[in-house]
Amino acid sequence: MQLSSPEQLTSIIDGLLLSEAEQFDLNRRLANRSRQYFRSQIRLQRDIEGRSYQKRARRKITLDSKTHKAKDNKNMLMGFSRALKTQVNDKGFEVGLAGVVGNMARDHNEGRTLSFTTRVKGYYNSRTSRWEGGTKVKQFYQMPKRTFIGWTPALERELLAMVAEQFTAGVES
Repeated sequence: MQLSSPEQLTSIIDGLLLSEAEQFDLNRRLANRSRQYFRSQIRLQRDIEGRSYQKRARRKITLDSKTHKAKDNKNMLMGFSRALKTQVNDKGFEVGLAGVVGNMARDHNEGRTLSFTTRVKGYYNSRTSRWEGGTKVKQFYQMPKRTFIGWTPALERELLAMVAEQFTAGVES
């Protein structure tokens, strides 16, 4: 059996003869496992399919002011794993991105184009801590697509195994 969407998993769980408390517990365990899977992929700097993220532009190596050693600029997405949040009820579960960091992670996950304004021929006013003068120019940046959250066959197999384990435990008792 192969699923093409998370909604099919939800319909399978609904087909089981479980009480509301048992369905909530199963959904909670499935949500936590999904979140753990996504966090581990982010920690390994890999997308949900296991491929490395697109390489970053070459950066100048900077020294840490306290240890005088080169800083490691390779872990670019480490804060995103903390933005993963789960919502669970007896009907289903969701794993999503929350907060300001979550908004940035969502832009990466979907490969959105961001717009921002800059000033051409302006100057920085140190008294007001702002850029002033010149002309405002709107620019765009295409974020490279880095998939943090998504439906994969590996995750599908893990979640189906958890559902089957719950089903066999329910049949035995």
